[in-house]
Amino acid sequence: MCCLVYSQNTTYRFFYELKFKQDSLSQQYEKDYYVLDISPDEEKFYNYEYYQNDSLSKSKINTDYIFSYPKLSIRLVHKKDDNFYNYYSQSPLYYLVKTNDKLNWEILPEKKEYENFTVQKAITKFGGRTWEAWFTTEIPFPYGPYKFYGLPGLILEISDTKQNYIFSFSRNKNINGSVDTSQYIETQAGTKPIEISEKQWEKLQMDYFLDPLQGFGNGGLIVVDERGEEMQIDKRKVIKGQQDYLRKRNNPIELDKAIKYPEE
Repeated sequence: MCCLVYSQNTTYRFFYELKFKQDSLSQQYEKDYYVLDISPDEEKFYNYEYYQNDSLSKSKINTDYIFSYPKLSIRLVHKKDDNFYNYYSQSPLYYLVKTNDKLNWEILPEKKEYENFTVQKAITKFGGRTWEAWFTTEIPFPYGPYKFYGLPGLILEISDTKQNYIFSFSRNKNINGSVDTSQYIETQAGTKPIEISEKQWEKLQMDYFLDPLQGFGNGGLIVVDERGEEMQIDKRKVIKGQQDYLRKRNNPIELDKAIKYPEE
C-alpha cells in the first residue's frame, strides 16, 4: 500500500472491479473496471476505459479522438458541498444532472480481513436497494465507489443484498498533481454538457425507448451487409428489438430510478 499522508498536490487513485447484472434475472455477471480519484476539492468516479482511451488519444498526433463504450457508463464528480455531478451521453448530446445524495449508515461491530486490511461492516439503504459495505480506517478517506461515502474510512467492498452489483477494491496509486479529465468528464471530446433535471433525463430515456430511430423517417432502413451489399430492414422490427433489449436490461444501480417502460 502506498503512503497516504495527505498532500494538497496529490491525487489518490483507487481501482475497483465491478461485477453486475443488467438483467436482474440473469445468473451471469458482467465485469468492468473503475477508478476513484480523490483530490483536495472533489472526488471523481468513472470507468477506467475513459482514462485509457483519452491517454491514447493524447499520445497520437493528428488522429481522431478515441471514444469509449464501456459496459456500464459511469461518470461522477462529487463536490465538497455534497453535490453529485452525473454525466450522461445520449448521442449526439451530452448531459449533466446534479443530485444531492445523502446516506445514513449503520456501523456494525463485525470485522474481517480484506486485501491485508482490517475492514468493518456497515449497512445503508440507497437507490431502492440495501447495501452492505466493508470499510477500513487504515485509509482515512470517507469515500468509496460510486456515490457511497460518509464512513470513517475508505470503502473497499460494497454490494447490494441481492448481489446485483458488487464493487471490490483491487489496488491504488498516488499521482503527483491533478488528473486531467476535461475531455471525458467535464466535456465529451470538447462537447460541453447540457444541464438538465432528473425528470428531464427520465423523459429523454423514455422518448428514446418509444422511438430509438428518431430522425430516420418512416420508411425502411437501408444497411450494408458484410459483403458490401445494401439491404432494407423493417424499421418496426428494429424498434421492437431495441425496446425488448431495454426492458430486459433495466436494472440500474439506483433501482428506484429505473424507467417504467410500457409493456408490449
